[in-house]
Amino acid sequence: MDKVNFKFNRFLASLIDGLIMFIIFMGINITPTIVLIKDAMEGHYLINDAIWLAFSIFATFCVWIIYLFVSVLVLKNATIGMRITRLVFVRTNGNNLTVRCLLFRQTSVVLCIIFSLGFSLIFDPISLICSENGKNFYDIFSSTKVVSTYDL
Repeated sequence: MDKVNFKFNRFLASLIDGLIMFIIFMGINITPTIVLIKDAMEGHYLINDAIWLAFSIFATFCVWIIYLFVSVLVLKNATIGMRITRLVFVRTNGNNLTVRCLLFRQTSVVLCIIFSLGFSLIFDPISLICSENGKNFYDIFSSTKVVSTYDL
């Protein structure tokens, strides 16, 4: 697979997984947000509403880690977006991926989203396109790379 198609597939996989993560976020957080806004518009500022919203946001991040980790385990080193675009994770040194390595990589993805206030979701696809070899920060950080299943 040539570099242009590979980068496009990585970008597409990133968009698919981002959409799934957005749907998870909205599904978990829509009710607490509506309740908080409704109570605020009525002049009721309840700390319980804010705590519920904060807890649901925290729960979302936990579910994201579970989604990314479990999908990679079930789909044999690929997320749902990667499976659709026929991509998989492998170690850069040629060793087999360990569960620990996968958990570390997927947790770092979610932590980067949290600490960048979501901007990493924008910069990740851009870094994939601009990178010479189609690697992003998470690949470098966790000593993994993504390859096409056609190349295996």
